Amino acid sequence: MAPSPRSASTVDVDDISRAKAHDETERIENVLRPSPSHFEKLNLTPEQPVAGKLRLTFGNPAPIALGGFLLANTPATIDLMGWGGAGGGAGNASAGIGAYYFLGAILLYFGAIGEWILGNTFPAVVFFTFGGFWGTFGATLTPFFNVINGYANATTGKVDAAGEAAFYRSFAMFLIFMAVLCLLYTIAALRTNLCLVAILFCFTITFPCLAASYFYGADGLASMSSTTRIVGAAFAFVASMIGWYLWFSLILEAVDFPVVLPVGDLTKYVKGRSEKVKNEREMA
Repeated sequence: MAPSPRSASTVDVDDISRAKAHDETERIENVLRPSPSHFEKLNLTPEQPVAGKLRLTFGNPAPIALGGFLLANTPATIDLMGWGGAGGGAGNASAGIGAYYFLGAILLYFGAIGEWILGNTFPAVVFFTFGGFWGTFGATLTPFFNVINGYANATTGKVDAAGEAAFYRSFAMFLIFMAVLCLLYTIAALRTNLCLVAILFCFTITFPCLAASYFYGADGLASMSSTTRIVGAAFAFVASMIGWYLWFSLILEAVDFPVVLPVGDLTKYVKGRSEKVKNEREMA
């Protein structure tokens, strides 16, 4: 025996209930969805059209990556500047090898993966590459890898002055291209916020100074090598201080703290290409 069809009134009631439930769901999502300025602060990138609702499901990965970066970078800059006898007064940053691996590299990688999952390409790329830098820096200082031994004298098997100079010059080239990378990042960051622009700009100066320090060291100019190292580390330290402010603003946003720390939203001043095209079409 076939089931009796539902009456028209029952169907109407069910349809109305589903429509109300759908409207309530949309209302809640609109409340939970951050405004463009809050989105930019929470994710270090302007909002992009991404399918799905991952941003309402997962936490913000930016503070994870930024926290790891700061705990690696800040002590390293103090070592390089030699404050309070840190670094032995000669810029030896080997004491932080563990932090470079497990904070600077790993937490930046985790943050990068999180940003990538959320569809935030720019911070994902920045976090991945800086995570790679800290992993490289840590590996270069790790005795197990003994990277300088690759420049040992073929006859004696030991690293002489010429081999040491060759190593310094080679590593300096890596730092130069890190500077190029940071310069390009700085330009791209003009679509984000002033804090991030300032951090990347500081590193655009830091890396050439550190490269110059290695070049001077290769030429035996110890005084100039020390001076450029300290100058480069000073800019990196300034970047860390701005980074701590930015990190704290993200943490306050994450707990919905009543006080909001401004980070200098630039999206209202540097309009996106898609936004310009949209405005031109509306005016046409």
